[in-house]
Amino acid sequence: MRALRGTLLSLVVLVMLLPVYAMFALSSASDATDLGGLTFDASQLGEHLSQLFGQGDFPLYLRNSMILSLGVAVLEVVFSGAAGYALAQLTFPGRRVLFTVVVGTLSLSPIVVLVPMYLVVKQLGWIDSFQGMIVPFMMSAFGVFLVRQFALSVPRELLLSARVDGAGELHIFLRVGVPLLRPALLTLFLLQFLAQWDNLLWPLVVANDPRLWPLPVGLSQLQTEYDFSIGLVSTAALVTAVPPLVLMFVLQRYYVAGLTLGGVKK
Repeated sequence: MRALRGTLLSLVVLVMLLPVYAMFALSSASDATDLGGLTFDASQLGEHLSQLFGQGDFPLYLRNSMILSLGVAVLEVVFSGAAGYALAQLTFPGRRVLFTVVVGTLSLSPIVVLVPMYLVVKQLGWIDSFQGMIVPFMMSAFGVFLVRQFALSVPRELLLSARVDGAGELHIFLRVGVPLLRPALLTLFLLQFLAQWDNLLWPLVVANDPRLWPLPVGLSQLQTEYDFSIGLVSTAALVTAVPPLVLMFVLQRYYVAGLTLGGVKK
């Protein structure tokens, strides 16, 4: 039984790794019709990398994606982290109603709020700006819910002891709450970074200036900018996948803890 399970898991892993290998192999294709024979050619990959970073605006797209993803992820951790902690550990009028409203907004499709959000951004004069792409996503109902559920497991005795010692609520949150919430906050950072790294729709709507395009929008223009090459597009996709993979490996243990510990009740 154990041998069968190991065999099945190995087959699943091979199937999941097949697209990754195909992306590596296609990155060595020389033209639009050449699929590279599904063999990897390092010299051709190097040529495509030189073309990507030496010509066109790919480095600019990469920089914009880093600014957008890091900006949204950091602001999400700050605001959703504070709101989730307050809903879990502080007592104030309307707390339950507010949490119910927050949870209710999770049922809304992003497409539903797209037009109202665009109109607000336009009225603020933030079209073709980084703040227009970042600020609308600096706080989310999912982030508040995730942190709140995790914060429920924080021992109230620790917070009570800090209050008895005369610490203010902000001091307690920063010195006691944040260290205990670190798995949830890093999980939220990772999820928001990945979401914004792959976000195509909102930047496409808000950013008309090519100098502000992130990677998802920029990659869609490669076929017109470079006379479509399957090898070049695959190389660009390969480079685009590197930062999220590195971040995932670095924060993997916090990600697992953030998704599991918050649901455990003692």
